[in-house]
Formats: sequence, C-alpha cells, structure tokens
Amino acid sequence: MRESRPDDRPPGGATRSLDDLRAEAWTGLVRAVRDAKHEWHLPVVTTLSLDGGPESRTVVLRGADPAAAGGPTLRFHTDRRSGKIAEIARDPRTAMVFYERRHKVQLRVLGRASVHVEDAVADEAWSRTAPSSRRCYLAPHPPSATLDAWHPNLPEDWRHAVPDAATCEGGRANFAAVIVRVESLERLELHHDGHVRTRWRWEGDQVIESTWLAP
Repeated sequence: MRESRPDDRPPGGATRSLDDLRAEAWTGLVRAVRDAKHEWHLPVVTTLSLDGGPESRTVVLRGADPAAAGGPTLRFHTDRRSGKIAEIARDPRTAMVFYERRHKVQLRVLGRASVHVEDAVADEAWSRTAPSSRRCYLAPHPPSATLDAWHPNLPEDWRHAVPDAATCEGGRANFAAVIVRVESLERLELHHDGHVRTRWRWEGDQVIESTWLAP
C-alpha cells in the first residue's frame, strides 16, 4: 500500500494527506444520509442490465458505514419488484457516483451489491423508514411496468396524504434494502490551480491501496 508523503501533496490539497481526504469523503457521506439537502444524498447508481449493458438511476442514500464489519458499505432502498433486483442477482458489480457543487468534489464508488428483503437488515431498514417513504412501496404497479396511460402508481386514497401505520405495513412486502460493499472509492476535487484526485481500495476491511492519481 502506498502511503502519503508531504512532497506528494498537490496545490489544491496541500494541507491534507490521503488519510485526511479519505476521512473527509466518509464524513460527507455519513452527513448526506441525514441531510436531504446535501448533494451526496442523491447519488447515481449503475448496475449491469440482464443483457450486459449499463443501467443508471438516481437513488436516495440511506446508509454509509466506513467501519462496517467486512469493509465499508453504502445503502439505498428500492422496490423489490424493480429491474435492479434481478440485475444485482445476476451480477452484483455496482458503481455509484456523487457530486457536490459547492466544493466541486466528485466521488466514484465501485463495489458489490447485495439485496435484503426478508432478513434482519431489511427489517431494521424498514423500521427507520418514514411513513411518507413507505407510501412508495404501496405502488400497485412494478417499477417500469408498461402502462396504457399515465398513472401516479400510488393508491388513490393516498395520493395526497400519508397513510396510517397499519396501511404502510402493506408496503413491507415490496421493500428491499441494497447494501453496496465498497471495493474502491475515488475522489476528485476541482481547483483552478490543480485538481486533486485520489483513490482507495479495500479487500474486506483492509485498505490495500491509498494513492494519488493524475487528474
């Protein structure tokens, strides 16, 4: 593993080491889980379609754990009827991209996803899901289903209201938590006097690479 050296530090990040920048990245991701206004709250996730092509979509970041057992993880939720469930089952390789405009920082994550629907991971994730979010899982049509005409894909009684707790539980059967086990995290910070690009790679919970990259 290559460690940082003072003379390696580029102009834009001259006061920060590789360890500093990795910590900043994870601090931002953890904050983005709680703060819906943080731009990392809505990353783009890419999986491989059943025919091998890329499929990208925006999701809500629901969890970030740099110290998870077995290695760092990120989490998002989805309808278990969505196409990404079958895609992950066929090939778990997953990419995530985050961009924050104020500080001009991009994160690119590569990892392997696992789907949790009827286990303790899914139960805990569901228990932390707000009723307004649970309403989405009451959708009568599977995501991406072909329709004859526009439909909000919400029960008519709950289009303009948040369901009560008992009604929300009807959506549990359609709920899935997706855990992405991070294998690589690349950070790019844009500066007029020289961009800062770095990468870290993990095997389990061990950092096996920590390096500067050419911007």
